[in-house]
Amino acid sequence: VLKAQHLRDVARQSVTSLEAHRRTVQAFYDQEMVARNDVLYVEVELANSQKLLIQAESSVEMAKAQFNTILRRDMGTPVVLDDIPEMTYFGEPLESCLKTAEESRPEIKESRIKARQAERLVAIEKSAYYPIVGMVGHYEKFGDSPTLKGSDFKDKESWYVAGVAEWNFWEWGKTRDRVRAQKAYSNTAEIACAMLNDRVRLEVKEAYLKLQDARKQIEVAQKAVTQAEENFRINQANYREQIATNTDVLDAQTLLVRTRTDRINALADYHMSLAGLERTMGTLNIQ
Repeated sequence: VLKAQHLRDVARQSVTSLEAHRRTVQAFYDQEMVARNDVLYVEVELANSQKLLIQAESSVEMAKAQFNTILRRDMGTPVVLDDIPEMTYFGEPLESCLKTAEESRPEIKESRIKARQAERLVAIEKSAYYPIVGMVGHYEKFGDSPTLKGSDFKDKESWYVAGVAEWNFWEWGKTRDRVRAQKAYSNTAEIACAMLNDRVRLEVKEAYLKLQDARKQIEVAQKAVTQAEENFRINQANYREQIATNTDVLDAQTLLVRTRTDRINALADYHMSLAGLERTMGTLNIQ
């Protein structure tokens, strides 16, 4: 939505600039200083810019409708968003991002828990090789009345404690097979955990490089906008002095629109790349 709004603003600036240039060209034409062709040329360019503005406004409305649809709201619900900041600097090194992802990604935590569970189950299966030793205790009271004070034939209370040992020698073959099967499952869980960790690290590296690339693109695009604005200003001034042509001004206008568009795209790509990196690190907070 924000990207579409910024692109719409660029289209509006283009229309405003061309309208001002058309007035200048028309004034020159009225004084018979330029040919009718110059007026027609700028009017064609103005019409094209107005068409692009209409398309940009439609893109904004469509982006808002898609935004509301994702949030399961009525498509006509007003959408007012905080504007995109110029650039939120991200200065963490790659190794720090990789470590954060290994500690924060929920699927990695889940995979590690499964691997530990599988390893402990191996120990549980191995326990069948060893005897089972236990202790049994018993206590009771007896009586031929509600007070349970015994009788002439039996003491009123009795107790005993006994140790019990059980060792099954004849199923060690089955135990061995169960241990082997559980070891295979544990190895599979360890491999799956390692593969997941590698995949997450690769995702973080890719997102990190995209973010760095987007940051550099913003810097390049900003320089291009500054140069294009100066180029447009000079050509406008030169045209008023009749030392530049109408084509020079319109070419400068086209270049300015393109560089402004590139800068907006680069800025939007940067913020989406930053969100993508935070997601791969497991630190993206959705309010």
